[in-house]
Amino acid sequence: MVSYWGRLTLVKRYLWGSLIASILPLIVIAYLYDSHNSSLNNRLIDEKIEGEIQATVVKINSFIATQIKHLNDLDDLQGIDKLFSGTEIEKIPEQLLDFLYFQTSDTDIYSVEFYDLAGNYKWSLPKSMEKKAQLLFEDASINGVNISKPIPPSSGKPGWFYIYKTMVRKGRSIGVIALRIRLTSLTELTTSLYRTGLYEPVIITSNGDRLNVVGVKVDKSKLFTKPYSFLPGWSIGLKQNGPQISNPGIRYWLLFLVILSGLFVMWLFYNMSQRLTRIIAPLIKGARAIARGDFGVRVDGNIPGELGILARSFNNMSEQLSAMVTSRVDVERRAALGNLATGIAHEIRNPLATISTTVHGLICSEKDPERKNMLEAIDNEINRTDAIVEEFMNYARPREPKKEHVVIRDIFKHVQVLVSATALEAGVEISLLGQRSLEIHVDPGQIRQILMNIILNALKSMPDGGHLRLKAVQNNRVAEITVTDTGHGIKAEDLDKVKQPFFTTKAGGTGLGLAICVQLVKTNDGVLDIDSTVGEGTSVKIKFPVTENTERNIEESVNYD
Repeated sequence: MVSYWGRLTLVKRYLWGSLIASILPLIVIAYLYDSHNSSLNNRLIDEKIEGEIQATVVKINSFIATQIKHLNDLDDLQGIDKLFSGTEIEKIPEQLLDFLYFQTSDTDIYSVEFYDLAGNYKWSLPKSMEKKAQLLFEDASINGVNISKPIPPSSGKPGWFYIYKTMVRKGRSIGVIALRIRLTSLTELTTSLYRTGLYEPVIITSNGDRLNVVGVKVDKSKLFTKPYSFLPGWSIGLKQNGPQISNPGIRYWLLFLVILSGLFVMWLFYNMSQRLTRIIAPLIKGARAIARGDFGVRVDGNIPGELGILARSFNNMSEQLSAMVTSRVDVERRAALGNLATGIAHEIRNPLATISTTVHGLICSEKDPERKNMLEAIDNEINRTDAIVEEFMNYARPREPKKEHVVIRDIFKHVQVLVSATALEAGVEISLLGQRSLEIHVDPGQIRQILMNIILNALKSMPDGGHLRLKAVQNNRVAEITVTDTGHGIKAEDLDKVKQPFFTTKAGGTGLGLAICVQLVKTNDGVLDIDSTVGEGTSVKIKFPVTENTERNIEESVNYD
């Protein structure tokens, strides 16, 4: 008959053995632990808290220094002194106005405000932040820059404080320039010090108010740490919210008992660990491989009992980690591109709007049909460029394509007209080959954008002339569009990188063109592949599913011209 011990699983045997070997000495240790507190751990915890507070002080000082730099940059800006003369915003130089708007685009800054030497309000940017208030000069000062007392949140309005300085030109003070700073941008820097139910950080202002991590006033109860100053009259401390933090210690003479208990447990576990090693070793090896970034590692899951469940769970975890990392990288790339696109969209669309308005005026007044057609083509390209900017902004969150049946021949003809002048200037011959009526179901604007980007890249790779071939054929249920050039080609080690955002081999390039093409092809259910040989040229192949009414002239290859 099998004993009760023999019927237990390996894990349960391990557990019972641990309890039997450890329970008695642990009871003794727990009793002595509560009876004898040393100051060692208390000092260590205090030093840890002090280090965290000092690190937070460094972050706050860095934040203040950044805002002071913004203020000094404005002070150094040429022509800003004219704003104190009551200049209307419409008369402010565009470059100066753009810089002011750029400063207020920072989420930490509510507005840039201007006051006279008596502290009387002059004007501010943006206008929505204008307040008919007087600036009081009773604040902390750092190297000629003042930090005002904060205004806490009230009546649903956010809190704020000023960082300001007196502007001096030719030895004469002309006024005061101030940045209205979001108060929670400062107080949120203390969030890392918050411990739920134990203590919370508070910022003590120059007028004695205490602000929590969201910038709200709290009571002035006693701090359990000394305040750490980060500005003249400003400091940070910790306010206790729960019972006194216990920092128990263990006396040295108890160490012997702990070591003795550990040795006994180790001896007891030795035989068990030998049996477990043969099973766990592959899991350890696999975990180390994952730590190195190899998410393709798998272990044998055909193991009985709990360890088998662990092995299979490990394999599932490896698969999920691989998918998660891939997804995270893609999301971060899209987010980075989205942030960049948002920044440049303003700089592109304003000039486009001006050009478009001018072109519309020229179209209306133009009598020559040929020139009018040319102007209309320019207007169409302006609209297409604006659409490209929109796609550029939405790269991280691409919109659904507006698909329709498109004849590839028409797309080829359209892009040929657009690039013919550039190709002629570069001495590049363009050939359009393939099936006459091959159709695909895609967004026509996006496919034109894809081909234009690829063709322009190809033309740039042939500065001394060459041959560019656009070919469309049907292969089973797939339409293949191939753009082949005789340029300088792409290095083998760069082929996988050219599809990634921000990778470029061209001086002044953004590295986004081909990445956007890849994204647009993907949203239209297509695939983009690149094959290149250095010194011979590059071939870009795009594959799309064909429509039901496509004419299957697979063997017919003609020049569209």
